[in-house]
Amino acid sequence: MSSRIEKIITRQALVISGAIICLALTASPLLAAPTDGTNIPYKGKYITGYQNNSIFKHDLANPYGSIKSFQNYYTLSYGVCDWLTLDGKIGFGNVVESGGVNPKVEHNDGFAGGYGFRLRVLDDPKNKVRVVTGFQHTSTHPVDRDLNGDKRHAIYEDWQVSLVSSKDIGIVTPFAGAKLSYGNLIQETNDIDRKNRPPKYYAGAIIGVSVKVTKNTYLSVEGHFIDETSLSSGFYYTF
Repeated sequence: MSSRIEKIITRQALVISGAIICLALTASPLLAAPTDGTNIPYKGKYITGYQNNSIFKHDLANPYGSIKSFQNYYTLSYGVCDWLTLDGKIGFGNVVESGGVNPKVEHNDGFAGGYGFRLRVLDDPKNKVRVVTGFQHTSTHPVDRDLNGDKRHAIYEDWQVSLVSSKDIGIVTPFAGAKLSYGNLIQETNDIDRKNRPPKYYAGAIIGVSVKVTKNTYLSVEGHFIDETSLSSGFYYTF
């Protein structure tokens, strides 16, 4: 019994430590990224699939206007142990800047990728409830744009710390949570004058649902609100 209690305390300490590390990382330029819900692989297992992240509007601090970005990824998650998962993704995405003191600038698709980790805080099979916390980062590097003779360069960084809970109801698993975020659009003109454009809001809400299609496959959709208006969707395979 005492050994079991020690294991529980150790696990909780690791979770708290991970959360503190995540919060510390928010001191650097951040923004919102998909949380991927509470479906994380157990030790030695993988989850892979296709993911789309559509950010319809993310307001930047005055007077920098807002941005849109549409990203597509191949994703892979690995269960290091039953309570820790490492996440990675690679793909492509664009960035559209508009409003504020800057003219509308549309950057075509370029490289996009990301990484992160998630911690299983609670896994209650009896009540079919799960709670997951995590750190996510994605970075989009669209193609440079020539505007009125000037070379316009942009990098869109998305980082976040999230806490999500879910409840299985048959093959459907609704989930909801909250996130701390900080959006950073990096702008550069003619390879000089590098500027960071901070966000207007620093936290948001998450609402989503995953649907089991077969024993090893599922669909997932999640929306983000307050700090941005966005929708993420994907199709995943567990093995």
